[in-house]
Amino acid sequence: MTSAINFLGTYSGIDQTSIDKLMEAERIPLTKLTDKKTTITNKQNAWKDINTRLNSLFEKLKVLQDASTFTAKKSTSTDDNIVSMTANSKAIAGSYKINVSSLATATNVIGGKVLEEGQKISDELHLNGTIKLTNHEGIEIEIQIEDSDSLKTITNKINLSTKTTGISSSIIDGRIILSDVKTGNRNIEVSGTLVEDLKLGTDKEVNYGTNAKFTVNGIEVERSTNEITDVIENITINLKKTHQNSSEYETINIVNDNDKVVSAIKDFVDQYNSTMQFIEEKFSSGNPEVANSRGVLAGDSSLQMLHSTLRRMVTSPIQNPNTSIRDISQLGISTTDKSGVLKFDQEKLLDSLNQNAENVINFFSTDLDGEKKGFVPKLNNYIDSYISKSNGVVKNKTESFERSLKDINRQIEIFNTRMEKKQEYYTNMFSKLDTAMMQAEDQMNWLTAQLGAFSTSK
Repeated sequence: MTSAINFLGTYSGIDQTSIDKLMEAERIPLTKLTDKKTTITNKQNAWKDINTRLNSLFEKLKVLQDASTFTAKKSTSTDDNIVSMTANSKAIAGSYKINVSSLATATNVIGGKVLEEGQKISDELHLNGTIKLTNHEGIEIEIQIEDSDSLKTITNKINLSTKTTGISSSIIDGRIILSDVKTGNRNIEVSGTLVEDLKLGTDKEVNYGTNAKFTVNGIEVERSTNEITDVIENITINLKKTHQNSSEYETINIVNDNDKVVSAIKDFVDQYNSTMQFIEEKFSSGNPEVANSRGVLAGDSSLQMLHSTLRRMVTSPIQNPNTSIRDISQLGISTTDKSGVLKFDQEKLLDSLNQNAENVINFFSTDLDGEKKGFVPKLNNYIDSYISKSNGVVKNKTESFERSLKDINRQIEIFNTRMEKKQEYYTNMFSKLDTAMMQAEDQMNWLTAQLGAFSTSK
């Protein structure tokens, strides 16, 4: 099969390069559409970034609305390796002297040696029957032993029931060891047809668990566990080692964890400054002498409104009868200059917390006439008007951008189709022109030849 020979431009001088230049001129409107699409996409992405930053600011503020941020407690012990405490937010700050005379231990049953010399724990014992375990509460479980079971599989069967019985099993020196998962003086009973074969009957040794004994500020206490939750309200005491004598003790202080408040305030200030700086970059009118300095959202009134309102709301006073604090500067947060960047003086905050923590809590958030009022609800209600997934400003703008992009994509698709047809038209038209010029040249040559022949005949 022979391919068609393309004579485009042979006679007219208008070749493919000429057509490409014509099409380049025809595609100028497409460049404008593409540029418009890029601009809208950049604006859409900028608003998405703003939404992310506002959402982060929203979450940082919520931490300041949570009372547990301000009421968290921490403990310090003179020796955490002997005794420590953990306290919840409701615990009362105080100091405690603790002496530990004994720790709680668990009951364990040590069976006699089952394996003979040379036997392995995985060897079959060729036993058929049952053993029955009964815990301190009277809960019992019967375990079926089969001919193919080894010492290892028997202990595995016991451990499969640990969640039910609270009794675990291990193997030491060819013996079955049964241990209560709970500490204190508790019973473990073993019975069944194979109790003697497994050396858990007359051959067993029982070590009963003991209770923990300690003193708190001189008061003697005894408990069945080393983790005690019912001696000091809202405080857990963790016993780890015993003291050498009764005169020794560890001092544990329960204090307010103001570090948590300081960290929360720092996080808010940092996120606020970062968010506001990002917004300023996006709506900046730029420097005419500096290329690409104009922000992608320059002139966007919604963004300018967001920036100015947030800046005003952060520093403006609040009206709240439940606190004497009127604005955030009283807690060490203030603007550094006309730019509105926030700075944080934590000592001022700590002074306010030490004087009246409730006063600080109520400034950030308090219940007033059945509604949340204060610094955090005020800001977050406004931020939510932008980031709300149902009717927020960002959502509405994003949908508008998507509609515009959809329309531009449709225009680009139509334009490209038209350009394909246009190129076909130019190619066909100039091909016909070349053909016509070739035919005209042939006719001219024929006519010239005829005239030459006529002149010769004379």
